[in-house]
Formats: sequence, C-alpha cells, structure tokens
Amino acid sequence: MRFTRRSLDPRAYTALLALAGASLITSVTTSCSSSDDRPMSENDGGEGSADAASDGALEDDVVDAGTDDVALVDAALVDASPLPIACEAAPCALALSTPLPSGTGAREEGFCALLTDGTVACWGANNAGQLGIPDVAQSASAVRVPGLSDITHLDRTCAVDGDGAVWCWGRGPFLQSDASATTVQTSPVRLALPGPANKVAVSEWVGCAILRDASVVCWGTNATLQVSAVLSTSAANTQPHAIDLAASAKDIAVAYGASRGATFTTHEDGTLSSWGTAPTVGRPTPLTADGWPSPVALEHVTMVSTSGEEACAVANGVGWCWGAADARSTFDIPSAQLRGTPRAVDMPEPITRIATTQSYFVTNDYVTSVEKRRWCATTTSGDVYCWGLNNMGQAGDGTKEFALSAVRVQGLPAPAAEVKVMPYSTCALLTSGKVYCWGNNAHGQLGSTTPTLSVSVPREVVLP
Repeated sequence: MRFTRRSLDPRAYTALLALAGASLITSVTTSCSSSDDRPMSENDGGEGSADAASDGALEDDVVDAGTDDVALVDAALVDASPLPIACEAAPCALALSTPLPSGTGAREEGFCALLTDGTVACWGANNAGQLGIPDVAQSASAVRVPGLSDITHLDRTCAVDGDGAVWCWGRGPFLQSDASATTVQTSPVRLALPGPANKVAVSEWVGCAILRDASVVCWGTNATLQVSAVLSTSAANTQPHAIDLAASAKDIAVAYGASRGATFTTHEDGTLSSWGTAPTVGRPTPLTADGWPSPVALEHVTMVSTSGEEACAVANGVGWCWGAADARSTFDIPSAQLRGTPRAVDMPEPITRIATTQSYFVTNDYVTSVEKRRWCATTTSGDVYCWGLNNMGQAGDGTKEFALSAVRVQGLPAPAAEVKVMPYSTCALLTSGKVYCWGNNAHGQLGSTTPTLSVSVPREVVLP
C-alpha cells in the first residue's frame, strides 16, 4: 500500500476556483506528467527533435508512483527538512544549483556546487559564462568560479557572501545595463542592491533578494508584474523595488517564464506567497498578471523549485506541481494544458526536496513542441526518485525508458540530501558531501569524462 500525506484538502481548491470564475476551471486540468512524450534518439547526442504529434488529450491526473492503491492519510506533520551533510573528506559540497539556459531553445547544461570552504565550483557548458571564466567552451571538470569566497548561499549562478554582497555570473538580470535587463557576464559581478542580502533568486529576466532587514526587493523586466504591481509591464530594466509582503520571507524562488513568470516566498509559519502571472502563480486569480503577493493554498511548505513557467513545492512531505509544464505548442497553448493550482505527486514515501527544470522548444517537421516533463525528488530515507523524460538515462534507474511513474535512482553510495535536474542530466548531493551525476554528458555536465555520450548510472564528480 502506498501512502501520500496531503497537507490540504483538495476540496479547498474547488472552492477557490469557484471564486475565481468559471474561466479558470479549464486551466487546472493537466497533470504533472503525461504518457504521450516522444523521447529523442540517443544517436543525436541530446540534440534531436521530439515528435510533436499527440495521441490524444492529456491525462487529467497526477503522475502515479505505482499501480497499487493509494491511501490518503492526514496524519501528524512530517519532518521534511533535508538530511544533514557530514563531510567525510574534503572537498565537499553543501548545496547544488543549475545555471540558467543561454536562451530559448538552448540545450547547454551544467551544474554548480557551493563547497565547504566557501567557494563555488561549476562544470558543464560555458556558452553564456556559466563557469564564471572567459574563453572556455565547456568543462568536464568542476572548476572554481574565480573571485568568490566566504559564500553562504547559492542560486543559479548567483551567490551571497558573508558580508551580504550578491555576486552573479553567466546570463541573467544582473543590473549591468540600462538597455536590457538581461546581460551575459563571463566573470562574477557585484549587484548594486539597497542593502546586504541573505538570499537571492534569479530568472533570465527577474531577480529578487531577501535583505538582512527582512525586506524583499525585486528588479529586472516587469512584464509579469514580478518587480512591481504598480509599474508598467513594459518596463524593461527596472531597478530594485520593495515588495509588500504580509509576513517576513524565509526563502525565495523565481520562475523564469517570459510570459508566465512568478515569484514565491516561503514563510516561517509554513505558508507560501506568490505574485506574477497565471498559471505559474499557483492560485486562482481573475488577472493574467497579479503583482500583489497572495497566499498559495498549501500548508507546511518547506521549499519551492521553479523552472520555465512551472513550480513545484514540498508541503508536509508531499510534492505539489503547477504551471505550464505540459504545454506543447509555442503558438497555440490550450488552456486545458495549463495547471493553475497545485496537484499532488504520488510518491512511495514522504519527500524532502523536489526539482523541476526548464522547457526546450523543439521544431520537427515545421511543428514546434515543448520537450520537458521531468522531475526528481529526495525522500526522508535519502533515496532519489525521478520521473518523466529518460532518453539519456537521466532518471537513473539503469534504463532509457520514459518514466511514467517515479523510479528509484540506482547506484548512489550514500543517502541524498538534495537533487537538481536539467532536461537531460541529473546531479545529487549526498549526505557525505559528495556529488554524483548521470544522464547526458554532451557538455561535460556530469563533471567527468566518459567514453559514452550518456550514462544511466550515477558517477562521482571530482570536486576541486
């Protein structure tokens, strides 16, 4: 028997949708996954196209983690904090991140790690400065980002040091140009924020930070009202603006959809707030863009993971996902393929962390489709489960079969504290402080050389 703890009665969503109007009812019918994906050919090196044809309507259900009966149990609170990291031997990592894509349709992948000595190491593609060093196309070895020290927090390719300074590199909204919110920085630059920060979160167009005085500021493009509810949506390069929150922010995350982005803050009481554009905000709203922070109908939220136009959260040990993950066409996205409010993911045990990744737009026979739909999660026991796209072995179960349900990653030598995903590769941070990766290695994103294009069994990253 498989048990899933729900932190909110699904009937609450029905009531909320009724208040929002019938027009939004159709926007919440798509699941976190669908069985009609077309995996790429392994021979194309991760650069192949997906078949855009659909075999029918998308399933109106969540990804099923098994075929046996599911018992919904409203029980005591789950300790969904990540497993502690005990470094066995230096070098060790404390956190992982995934750099932002170099642009729409880009397939370059890589990862970064915060090390115990306060430095940051990255590996994989460097076409947009993701490694923090110039004149290098990619690196199959983890290399330290120059100029960073005493780092306490890492998000994408942005880091906060012990003094509260925010340093960013790669592609993103780094306050370096009056002409464009997004720039490419091949070396770390310091952001001009109104005060020292504790946390930072960035998308390709929007950045936000929790300052040490507990205030939240956001900057960049205001097309989705993520920067300000009162400024024009045509504002392309706004400076930091204060966000009016009802409660102090504990953590922050930014979804980077160009037209449906959203920002999220978790709070000490386990609530979750969002602002931006539907459906990514994860709550019913009569407005396409809603720049006023409002609560998402989840309780006991411990973390949020965002991607291009999608978000997932962990609430009382249950994973919840919403947004535009299942949209197939860049030209005509039916409302039935957008999930406006969270849907639970069935898992074999409570989870501590969940990870989602950005969409890639693929053109095949003059039809443009979205190729994504993959997720991973760590559980309270330290296991890692993945589901969705698996054509390069990125689900880690030893196969390259599309994972219609959550499959357990095989071959990890220790429990996992965190997992991060790209469309074609995956990395896990173990409780030993070691990092293991698997999947596609076209850009060295596994952090090791391999005689084959992809591996379906985790390999250790040699940290510097």
